Amino acid sequence: MTFRLLMIEDDARLAQMVGEYLAQSGFAFSHAPNTAEGLAQVLHAEHRPDLVILDLMLPDMDGLEVCRRIR
Repeated sequence: MTFRLLMIEDDARLAQMVGEYLAQSGFAFSHAPNTAEGLAQVLHAEHRPDLVILDLMLPDMDGLEVCRRIR
């Protein structure tokens, strides 16, 4: 079983670097550059991630609020 990981992170370079390491370890990795795209991916039943890596200091919404909405 391949675990799906979603990273909600506004720093594209950081997300790419983390994604490369996770992909080498066998994880399916996707990136959302903002909370709207991240929440859309989390709520999409077919592509729902097993784990979300969340930046707490996002420009468009506080990361803690994103966590509350996911829960």
